Amino acid sequence: MKKLLFLTLIASAFAATAQAQTKQAAAAEPAREAAKAAPAANASPGMDRATLLEKMKDTFKPGMMEKTGLTAAQVDRVLEINLDMRLTAARELQGLSEADRSARLAELKADKMKKFSEIPLTADQIKSIDNFYADFAKSNPPKPGR
Repeated sequence: MKKLLFLTLIASAFAATAQAQTKQAAAAEPAREAAKAAPAANASPGMDRATLLEKMKDTFKPGMMEKTGLTAAQVDRVLEINLDMRLTAARELQGLSEADRSARLAELKADKMKKFSEIPLTADQIKSIDNFYADFAKSNPPKPGR
């Protein structure tokens, strides 16, 4: 009788925890779907496109003007184009296969270069922008956990 009571207690504990996990997973599912549907601009809590652009200008503008020789207006336009490209990539590249991702990324980069030439920027200026970002990436490695 004690064994039967003990086994019943164990079985009910398993059933209760399984049910709790199912309810918890069901409650979390709409949040996951909402996170997938959210635009990339809202990836950081409380940061919209304008806030991200201002943050990028604060971070990159002085150094980019100094190292590339671009005007303030040109740097502002370069930063806008780069932000738009990054947000579009974050939104569109999710869930793509590696081949599709590479193809779409190449399209986005070509579109970015076309927009750079419309500013207008010369090939040397575009190269200096690429070098600036490469140097910045070397001197500022990604933070752990990102």
